[in-house]
Amino acid sequence: MSAGDSWFEPRRLGFHVVTVLAVLVCVVAARWQWDRANRTEADAVPEGPVVALADLDPATAFSGMQVRITGEFDTTHEALVDPRPRDGQDGSWVLTPLLPAAADGGASDTEAADGGAGTAVAIVRGWVPRGQAPAAPPEGIVEVTGVLVADSRRPDVAVVAGDPPTLVTVDTGALAAYAGYPVRSGWFALVDMRPAGTGQPLALQVTELPGADVGLNWRNAAYAVQWVVFAGFAVFFWNRFRRDHVDPPVEQESAP
Repeated sequence: MSAGDSWFEPRRLGFHVVTVLAVLVCVVAARWQWDRANRTEADAVPEGPVVALADLDPATAFSGMQVRITGEFDTTHEALVDPRPRDGQDGSWVLTPLLPAAADGGASDTEAADGGAGTAVAIVRGWVPRGQAPAAPPEGIVEVTGVLVADSRRPDVAVVAGDPPTLVTVDTGALAAYAGYPVRSGWFALVDMRPAGTGQPLALQVTELPGADVGLNWRNAAYAVQWVVFAGFAVFFWNRFRRDHVDPPVEQESAP
């Protein structure tokens, strides 16, 4: 049997097929890890149904999920989270308590400290440049869709009285102390509001949310490179097999 014919021996042909499959698996795995390494703003907010606040289970709630809340804004206890620069411009977040609506459509009793749907929630309505007074939200009952963000309470944070009142970070405990009624742990970055109102603060960018995993993830990028190296090893061993067993070097006969 010639060297060329030996390529198609069942055992050797199987080795070639296994090598091709191994390289394909490595390429697919590398592509998957690379896609995970390059997370966009859309990836930072998981896809899925919008959950009503009343159906939000604290045991399974997670940062990034979208929640629908119906209620009325309490602008008398609004505060600015400052500083919050954006694109090189100084500015602030607009933090406004929202009183969820009761079953009859009216504002619920915020004196109930059960942490359920009747307790006020903290809504970051958006971003405004420093020195610009935020436009008031629509009056009456509104429907808000917001991205849930985990609370990060600090004992040294409090709303500083002023015009406007300010605080250095979103802290629902500090907001509750300032407003005088319970505020649910965890705040919401507004992404949609009906009615929309006019001249509203600019919605927060996903990259501004605490813990947003956006950009290049070096760990996944390293995994992608690792899979490419594995593919290279597969090709190397295939070539070594071909050289040693399929196309072995022809020994030169020595002169007598």
